Amino acid sequence: MKKITKVVVLFLLVLAFLAGCSAPPASSSTGGAATPSPSTNATPAASATVTSATPASTAQTSFKVTSVQMAVSPASIAGQSCGTELTVTYTATFHVVPDQGTHTVQFAYTTNNGRSQQFASLQFSPGETTKTFSFSWHGPLPLDHTAPGLGGVLVTSPNQLISTPIKPAGLCTPAPFHVTSVTMSVNPGTIAGRHCGTNLTVTYTATFHIAPESMGGVIKFGYTVDNGRSGGDNTQTLVVGPGTTTQTYSFTWSGVLPADHTFPEPGGVLVSSPNVVHSPLVGPSGQCS
Repeated sequence: MKKITKVVVLFLLVLAFLAGCSAPPASSSTGGAATPSPSTNATPAASATVTSATPASTAQTSFKVTSVQMAVSPASIAGQSCGTELTVTYTATFHVVPDQGTHTVQFAYTTNNGRSQQFASLQFSPGETTKTFSFSWHGPLPLDHTAPGLGGVLVTSPNQLISTPIKPAGLCTPAPFHVTSVTMSVNPGTIAGRHCGTNLTVTYTATFHIAPESMGGVIKFGYTVDNGRSGGDNTQTLVVGPGTTTQTYSFTWSGVLPADHTFPEPGGVLVSSPNVVHSPLVGPSGQCS
């Protein structure tokens, strides 16, 4: 019995195998040929070339002032007398980096080291590299040597730049100290109408005139109130400062107006140093009555 059962099972297995070998090939669910999958090698899209935007031209001009050279004429005042009238000329030479445009240089100039200033400008044509500007100082050479002063320029546009200031070398020579003249005045100017026997004080004033632009010194002199009879007996001194051109000295006579009209008498001075000068003699006019 068991042998028959194994034969049947074997027969069924053979039938199943034969049925599988004779089945038609598989087809797509749509009944058409299978559509091949698209290629995965995609062609890239055309790439845009990105170029940085070029802004509108912002390049600035290269024009600028690189230096200013100063010159002065005369180059020296050594040997000139103080008080001499003189004109000093300063010349500034501007050096620039040029370009193809026309440009204006604006600046201030001074003749006293910047304590005061004036304003000016220069126009440069295309390609021009240098230009000059002159200005001047005029006046007497002072004894204190404060002028002529340092001259120079301060550029304010297109850029800022300060020149090296310059002035003439040396110093003026002071004038020799000496008295040029002495003038006299008297007060009262007249005694007419006064009574004889009246007490009176008469004041004599001497004005010493000194050469200008000197360093000063000492004046030695004597004075008289008796028409020069005792002029050497009243020796006096005056100290004169630098640059002083006049100095005064007063002296007096006091007494009773005599009936013989011998007083007051003419008064004056005699300078003995630094040089000899005689003043005129003056006294009140008229007579007492």
